[in-house]
Amino acid sequence: MNRLATLALLFTLLFSTTACIQYEIHQGNVFKDESIWLIQEGDSKFKVESLLGSPAITDVLHPDRVTYVEDHRNSETEPDKLRRIDITYDDALRVKKIEYFGFKQN
Repeated sequence: MNRLATLALLFTLLFSTTACIQYEIHQGNVFKDESIWLIQEGDSKFKVESLLGSPAITDVLHPDRVTYVEDHRNSETEPDKLRRIDITYDDALRVKKIEYFGFKQN
């Protein structure tokens, strides 16, 4: 019986310490700082998706507008990041307008 109590105490301690671990959470797109500033008005949709990947949000009501979102949380090493890029295309699928949110421009 003593062995069973020791084993139960060991499992309790083991599982209670795993709840204290904080994990890094990264959702959406991963922005590389050297790539995001390469996008300019007049670029093709193919070039934008080559640099940024697939958009996180495509709006059915506005098919000419896409949104790229990066949500990165890691409280141990750096502050939380929430960054977004909204891109509007013209009829020829060329970048018409770029809006940056949460970025420090170079």
